[in-house]
Amino acid sequence: MRTPAAARSIVVLASLVATIACGGTTPTEPITPAPVYELKTSTFTGKLTTGGSAGFPFTVVNPGDISLSITELAPVSTLTMGLVLGSWDAVASTCTQQRSTNTATVNLVFSASPSAAGEYCVGIFDVGNIQVSTDFVLKVTYY
Repeated sequence: MRTPAAARSIVVLASLVATIACGGTTPTEPITPAPVYELKTSTFTGKLTTGGSAGFPFTVVNPGDISLSITELAPVSTLTMGLVLGSWDAVASTCTQQRSTNTATVNLVFSASPSAAGEYCVGIFDVGNIQVSTDFVLKVTYY
């Protein structure tokens, strides 16, 4: 025979077990980690003559910062040049300017932040300073 205290203990214990079994935490959806995009670096080389220009396409996978710089100019490394960052139309092979500067020098970084992934292009042009053919190296970093 059970005493009333023992019976109450069993009822309390049963309530506690039922609360634990039915309550607890709500299951959650698994958290998908954000994709990790690799920082890419492209190097473009060429030669400009007086009044000349050159452009190069590249593909951005994740919108973020794009950095463009002239890393070499020869024979005169102190020239001021023009740089362009734009969107690339592969069908027409044209670069539509989005940002530009006429005051780029060696190792000066020109940056932009595109709002979407896609085809982009960089360009270099003479702003009236080239007297003889000039070799150049452009460095572009992007995601």
